[in-house]
Formats: sequence, structure tokens, C-alpha cells
Amino acid sequence: MMRSTIMAGTAMALLCAAPLYAQVDGDTSEQAVVAVPAPPLAPAVPVAAPPAPQPAEMLVLKKGTPVKLIVASEVNSSSHRSGDTFALTVAEDVSVNNVVVIPKGTPATAEITWRTGKGAFGKSGKIEFAMHSIDYDSWKMPIGGTYRQEGEGNTVATGVGVLAIGVFAGFITGKRARLPMGRELTAEVVQPVEFTADGNVSPDFDSAAAMQAALESTPLGQCKIEAGKIEKTSKREKAMNKCYQKRLD
Repeated sequence: MMRSTIMAGTAMALLCAAPLYAQVDGDTSEQAVVAVPAPPLAPAVPVAAPPAPQPAEMLVLKKGTPVKLIVASEVNSSSHRSGDTFALTVAEDVSVNNVVVIPKGTPATAEITWRTGKGAFGKSGKIEFAMHSIDYDSWKMPIGGTYRQEGEGNTVATGVGVLAIGVFAGFITGKRARLPMGRELTAEVVQPVEFTADGNVSPDFDSAAAMQAALESTPLGQCKIEAGKIEKTSKREKAMNKCYQKRLD
């Protein structure tokens, strides 16, 4: 009897000392403990990189866009010569998609391409000029447009003079051509120009190349380019003057 008791106690001790998962085979109680393996890790799903930001759409100032200008100071056939330039300012904002790309007050330049002074017998002075550029701080935009300004003739006085004093009527002269300060003129954009969404010129815009292309597009410009290649100063200036005298435009 004692031996049976000892063996039963030993068996109980061994059972208690066994690992928990080993008790499952012989445990019929409601609180049996089962070792559950961890679920396998799901394979990593690659995360798509965010799309690269799209560059902002550029604003394009189209060829032919009108630009209203104001003459900054008087120009006349007595004080100006062919080849002289004179200043203008932009009269109104120029916008693309409601974004101002050429602000009012921006400086501009025009060039006198031909000129005659007032003459005898009521012959009036004449000047012809061409729009040249819109002038920003560090770059220029070529513009186009040509004009002719004539002085008012004095034909009635000339006729009276001939009848009264014959050849001395030659002292009766016409009037100089005069372009007053404040005169409004219209130029146009001669090449498409790109601007950023905030109204600044595109960093890719090549001002020098644009101005050169505009110069090459006219007969007068082509003549000036050829004259500029002459090395000797006196001959170069003479050739340049001939470009204006020919009235190539």
C-alpha cells in the first residue's frame, strides 16, 4: 500500500514538472492550454513613389499682341537724325490669362529710320521710325511697328510768295515734323515670349537671340548687320548711313 502511494506521488510530481504543452495530451479539463504558433509575416508590399510634381504651365505672350505706348519726350526732324533712338513707355498693362507680363510704365525704345528737314517752298520735314524693344532691367523684348510723321505744309504762303517776290519765295519754308510728348502709338509683339505663372519671363528666354532675329527679319536690319562687319570705323559709319538713306524698310 505504501509503495503504491509513493509511486502515485512520483508520477504526479513528474506531471507537474513537464512543460505546459506536454500536458495537453492527457489533460481533459476545460482549461487545457495549447501553444499556438505565431502567424507567418505577410510579404512586404512595395509602396509606389509619389508622382513627380508637374512643372507649372507657362504663359505665352503671342506674336501680334498689341502694346500701347506713349512718347516720353518730343521728337522732331530738326533735332533728330536717322539712326537716333527715342524713349517711350508702356501705356497699359499687357496681360496673359489675367496675369500682367508687361506692366504699365515699362520703358520702350523706337528708332528713326529716315528723316528729312523742312525745306524751301513749303516743303515740310518728315521722319519715319520703327518700334524697337520693350526694355526691362536686364533684358529686351523685340517689338514691331513703323510710323511716318510729316510737318504741316505751307503751300498757301508759298503761292503768295512766288507771285510777290519771285525767287525769294525760297525763304518760305515748311514746318518740321514733330512727334509731341504724350503721343500714343501702338506696337506689336514680333515673337512669342514665355512667362512663368507669376508673370516673370521664362529663364529659357534668350533676349540677345530674340533681338538678333528681329534685326535679321528686316531689310534695314540686314544692311546694318553687314555694315557692322566692316572693321574700319569711318567706312563702317559711312556704310551704316547708306542703310538709312536707302529707306530699305
